Formats: sequence, C-alpha cells, structure tokens
Amino acid sequence: MSLSIIRPLTLADFEQSMSLSSFAFQFPLTAEQLEERRATFLNENDYRLGVFSDHSLCAQATLLDLSIYINQQPFKMGGIAGVSTWPEHRRHGYVAHILKELLMHMKQHGHTISMLHPFSYGFYRKFGWESYIEYKRYELGAEHIELLLKQHKHTEKTGTVRRLDSLQPLFEVYEQYAVRFNGMLARTEQWWENRIRSRKKGVVAGYYDKQQQLQGYMIYEVLNREMTIHEWISLTKEAEQQLLLYIAQHDSMVDRVTWIAPSDDSFAFFLNKPRFKQEVIPYFMARIVDVESFIQQYRFNASHQDENFTITISDEHAPWNDGIFQLRIASSGEATLTKKEQVDPNGSQISLSIGTLTAWLLNYQKVEVFQRFDHITGSADAMKRLQLRIAEHTTYLTDFF
Repeated sequence: MSLSIIRPLTLADFEQSMSLSSFAFQFPLTAEQLEERRATFLNENDYRLGVFSDHSLCAQATLLDLSIYINQQPFKMGGIAGVSTWPEHRRHGYVAHILKELLMHMKQHGHTISMLHPFSYGFYRKFGWESYIEYKRYELGAEHIELLLKQHKHTEKTGTVRRLDSLQPLFEVYEQYAVRFNGMLARTEQWWENRIRSRKKGVVAGYYDKQQQLQGYMIYEVLNREMTIHEWISLTKEAEQQLLLYIAQHDSMVDRVTWIAPSDDSFAFFLNKPRFKQEVIPYFMARIVDVESFIQQYRFNASHQDENFTITISDEHAPWNDGIFQLRIASSGEATLTKKEQVDPNGSQISLSIGTLTAWLLNYQKVEVFQRFDHITGSADAMKRLQLRIAEHTTYLTDFF
C-alpha cells in the first residue's frame, strides 16, 4: 500500500476535487458550473484539505470561516462541509485524519466552535461533535390553507405585504431574528450573494408595518401546486399573521405548503384544526473546538454571587480540551476556565465529554437528559447550580453548508 499524505488543496487539484464531490454527493456539474466553481475554489475564507496517495485524491473536506450567535454574541465558527471519500479508500481512517487536522487548524485560527451536517451522527460523535439542533417541518394541505384564510382574513391590516426585487432589505431583519437563537449564522453580504441568492430561489415577500418598517419576510417558490417556503422570518406577531394571510391568498394555485420553524414553535396551537403533518427533524451537529477560549467568550446568566465548579472534560481528539478544569463564573455571568493538575477535594465535581458540554451550553438539552442517558456524572447539586447559569436560547439554523 502506498504512503498517503495530507495537505491543503491547490488550484491544480480542482478537477480531482470536483470529480470526487460530484460522485459523492451525486450531482453532475455542467461546464459552466465547473468554471463558476473554479473561480471561487480558493476563496480566502475556505480551507480545503485532502488526503493523497500517489498524487491521487482519496478524501477531502472544506472548512468554512463563519460566525454564529450564541447567547446573543457572535462566535467564530469553523463549518465543515464537503467531507467525501472514494469508495475504494473508505475505512482507511482518512476522514478521521482530516478531522483531527481541521481541529488543530481551527484552534490556531481562533475558531472556538465547529458545526457540520452529518451523514452519520454516530460517526461524528466519536470525534466530539454532538447533535445541537432539531427543527419542525410543517406541511399544510388545501383544507388547512383554507382554514388560514378564514382565521386571518379579519385580522386588522395595519401594514402591507410587498414583493421585493432585492435581498438587501432583508439583511437587518435577518440579524435581528438570528441573534435570538443559538447556532444561527451571522451572515455576511458575500453569504447572502453566493448562498442565499443561488440556493433559495423564488419570490421574496416582505411585511411592512404602518411606519413602513420591514418586520418580516418570506422567500418561496410555487411549483406543481406546492408552495415551498425556503426561509420565513417574522420579528412581530403582526408580521407573522399578515404573512400567514399572504400564504392563504395563494389558495387558488396551491394545494400544499411546507416550511420549517424552530423546535419550540407553537403555530399548531393557534390553528383551529391542529392535526396536520408536523415532523421534528434532527439537523446539524456542533462541538467546542477550544474550551478555554469558548468559555472566556461565553456569557452565563447573572447571579447574586460568584460560583466555582471543578469539571473533568474528556476529548481524545483535541487534547487541549481533555483534563480537569476550574470553572469560575462571576456574578455578572463572565467566566474563565483554567486547566488543573488535580481535582480540588473541596470543589464540586462534574465529568462529561466535550460533545455533552457543547449540547449543554448551547441549551439543546437540559442536564436531566444527560443524567438519564449517563452522559454526565458527579455532584447533583453542582449540576443543578450550573444549569441555572445557562441561558435558555433555542437552538436553530436556517442555513445549510
């Protein structure tokens, strides 16, 4: 067996990379699409890594330099995408090698957290990533579209819904919405242009209040009598109601409407016939890359006093996170995490993996769930006190990479 090496991809590797991606993700590329991708292949915000054997690409992945909101603060995030391997090179440990290299690269470049869309949750859990988000997918039939019209046609109209020709007006509304959740991207204009415009095609409709302020919008397509809402954001109850009525106004041309919403969304509660298709779908995974830097930026709930916790974290793939730490949380919510040589016999002790810590601090699950499945051990009192310091922001993500 020939010796394999791992290195960043160059423009000379473009054809091999596109060939592997096209095969692995089962999408053929036209000559025009290939040239478009060639022009952005070495985007300064992307880091492409590959494993080679005899100069042939065996496996690859791309690291995206992004930011997400956590507790209403932006965190530098490494988004892992395009993980792929030729069938004859699978089960040789190539992807594992790439992930370890990417973790080191992210730490060196200030990414405190990483996210990815898994092909297998079990596989990525072995490397410290953990499920951090699920969303609701709604599907309304003709009966419920008609019901929407009946329930909202008498809603007071204090503003208007308009179709928009540009995405620019949406930027600020999106950011006001995104900051409410843990895990939403802090989008750049480049992301809007390269990702949203190309992947979320169709009509853009926005709701303006009586002060002519945009308070919500939808990006949607209608095809074969089905309305697919690619993105729906409402900042106010009024905006949500008027956009629901706008959906219902399509009753003569659609028999089905689908969209996604946060996991704690309560739309069905307000519908007179709440029995319609609703799915809860696990989505992305996340893992803390550098736990000390992450905690330094993370904001806990304020309290009447400072608190100290001794925490044992297991992370075999990022040894800088593996060990015993002293967590000090000030009354203000600011915190520090310091690695220790041994456990303080007088301190509270909590033991957990880096994946469990990630899901906990992102507020995806409460400590009771981790206890139920033996994902955390230690002082019940310490766990209870730490849970009270974790802010309750719902996890959500409207993007894909």
